[in-house]
Amino acid sequence: MQSRRDFLKANALMAATLSASPGFAATIQPLSDKKNPTILIRSSWNDKNIGDIGHTPGTLRLIERHIPEARIILWHAAPRPVTEALIQKNFPKVKIIQGSFPGGDADDKGEVMNAFKAADVYIHNSGMSMNYGLFNYDWGSTLSNLAPMYYCIENKIPFGLYGHSFDKFAPPSQYLYRDVLSRASFIFTRDTESLKFIKELGFKAPVMEFGPDGCFGIDVRDEAKGKAYLKQAGLEEGKFLTVVLRTNTPHLDDSGKGNLMNPEATPEKQAEDRRRLDKVQALINHWVRTTGQQVLIAPEALKETKYGRTMLYDLLDDDVKKKVVFREAFWSADEAMSVYARAHTIFGMEPHSLIMGLAVGVPILHARPVAHGRKGWMFRDIGLPEWLFDIDQVPSSAMIDELMKIHKNYPLAKKKVKDAMAVVAKRQQETMAVVKKVATSSTRSS
Repeated sequence: MQSRRDFLKANALMAATLSASPGFAATIQPLSDKKNPTILIRSSWNDKNIGDIGHTPGTLRLIERHIPEARIILWHAAPRPVTEALIQKNFPKVKIIQGSFPGGDADDKGEVMNAFKAADVYIHNSGMSMNYGLFNYDWGSTLSNLAPMYYCIENKIPFGLYGHSFDKFAPPSQYLYRDVLSRASFIFTRDTESLKFIKELGFKAPVMEFGPDGCFGIDVRDEAKGKAYLKQAGLEEGKFLTVVLRTNTPHLDDSGKGNLMNPEATPEKQAEDRRRLDKVQALINHWVRTTGQQVLIAPEALKETKYGRTMLYDLLDDDVKKKVVFREAFWSADEAMSVYARAHTIFGMEPHSLIMGLAVGVPILHARPVAHGRKGWMFRDIGLPEWLFDIDQVPSSAMIDELMKIHKNYPLAKKKVKDAMAVVAKRQQETMAVVKKVATSSTRSS
């Protein structure tokens, strides 16, 4: 953890960079044609997590649908080959750029800076990267997110956050975040608890509202791959429960130090996993033995292609295991969407496979670890509180009871999905109206 002195040094260094670097003092190109505004969006945080893949096509689809006249530039700070292939296939008009935001002695004439010079609005897409002390105490990652916004402030480029969640600003970071984000044109939080949190901290952006995670806009599919997988796995459409895990385990290529979502495998974390997965196992047992239908254990993150097998599938009773399919390979969002669309229900410990399920009309149950952040409240906020559980507090019987209610009155469950997605669609329309207004009315220095 860095001291307050280190924080002040880092802040002073960035301020000096903003005022002295040729990159930040560069002249902005002439205003673009506001009938066709340029939207620069930073997104795609990881290719090894289906949520980090899904944010991007979801938000891009919303922009294309609600602001069809816009030119879109998608900024990947690091290469994202899986996501990029998905975007190139489904969004051929979107320009993808790569690279970090210039700093130090970096040349300011690269494609990232050119994109900022052309942008009418800059959007930081859905996620939880605007936190300090939640995952780590790394000022470098904090400044890499905020430096582009300082550049926007300096050059009168509007900016905002779309479908974000906020969980922790360890001292003294709240002062820096409050200073920068209060000058955003809009902050849309994907859950109302995050909105309450930043308001309590005194954030004062002109528009601060609930705005669903961008992944809710996702509609990409790979029907050929999806159908082929279902056939190969022997899964019958509409007659299988999908189970998506998130374990207390490090990334497969991790050195072992871990973080909040992918922690070091300590005895305490292993015991916590066992308690959680015992509940999931009880739910699978009940589903198979009561309905006679199948179960697909699918990966939310790449690492679960290993841990989902060793920590759950391999431990199932033989009579149940005959009805359970374990997916060995990780996948991109379009294949997953085509499979999820044919599931009966999706049970998950992380929200994004569940968001994808709702987007294709499938009922869901979210059994979240509360320590993973406020994002889980999004399901309550769109009208599905009965499908949201704290996996560490509720007994397996509570989740099983709700699952069987879905099974016994499936038309009602489908109606709940439809009603929830109507709430989402309304907010999508309203939030995109704000983005459009900002993009078409921005004033910039020249």
